[in-house]
Amino acid sequence: MADALTPGATARLLGIAPSTLRSWDHRYGIGPRGRSPGGHRRYAPGDVARLRELCRLVGEGLAPAVAAERVLAGPDRGADAPRAPAPRPGGDTLAVGGAPGIQGVARAAMRLDADLVEELVGRALRADGVVAAWEGLAMPLLYGMGRKWEETRRYVEVEHLLSWCVSSALRRVAAGPAPPHRVRPVVLACGPAEMHSLPVEALAAALRERALPHLVLGACTPVAATERAVRRTAPRAVVLWSQVGGAGDLSALRAAAVAAARSPQAVRVYTAGAGWRSLTVRAAGGHLGSLSEAVRALDPG
Repeated sequence: MADALTPGATARLLGIAPSTLRSWDHRYGIGPRGRSPGGHRRYAPGDVARLRELCRLVGEGLAPAVAAERVLAGPDRGADAPRAPAPRPGGDTLAVGGAPGIQGVARAAMRLDADLVEELVGRALRADGVVAAWEGLAMPLLYGMGRKWEETRRYVEVEHLLSWCVSSALRRVAAGPAPPHRVRPVVLACGPAEMHSLPVEALAAALRERALPHLVLGACTPVAATERAVRRTAPRAVVLWSQVGGAGDLSALRAAAVAAARSPQAVRVYTAGAGWRSLTVRAAGGHLGSLSEAVRALDPG
């Protein structure tokens, strides 16, 4: 049993507490099938695989007893079992509402199970589309995680993992069928000091889903980069994202407006993000208050 793991190593691998391992073994019979020569419990690869499946099912929202029953019954079990009730706020839980299955993603995130978080978010994106998955699943999770940190000053690692997993899933959204005629691109840029670019990635994924050409300049976009991108690509629209707000955002907006005015073709300039609320200047195209509003404004169809 050279490849067998101790209970502690198994718990660390799965991201759960050793006491949870013992509980699942005693309550449901999902534990190690072998022991070391000294009689100590050792988890073989098959044992770990069963536990990983149990973690996945619990992460998706099944009660542990029901999930254990499905694991013991094997992979061909048919109908879905009932969902577990949402956990109460406090402790190592994340109280969120929103789309079906959101508690499963929250639990997986709190366990730092990145693979399962990414899988569940990707599944929602494919099933519901980018806009619905972002506004019904990703945003409530991210806001809930922010509230959790404000209340406890803990779990910053969960917030970062969740953001990364959402970003990874968004970038894998497949492009939709190409439009019948050529469409000029949309330039998506952040303010020069804006590090929170995840909403821009969501907008990019929504445009890609609709096969609408776009150019993403990323976080902390220099003013000169925004201006040159507008001049070189003659886009049909520019979206400037700001979560925090600052003088650099105003400089970026002015530069984009000047470049748009000099373009041989019409370019609409929009702002997006809460940071613009504290700034007095407004874009000629208007302010985009949500992902769904942005998609409506940018989709020529």
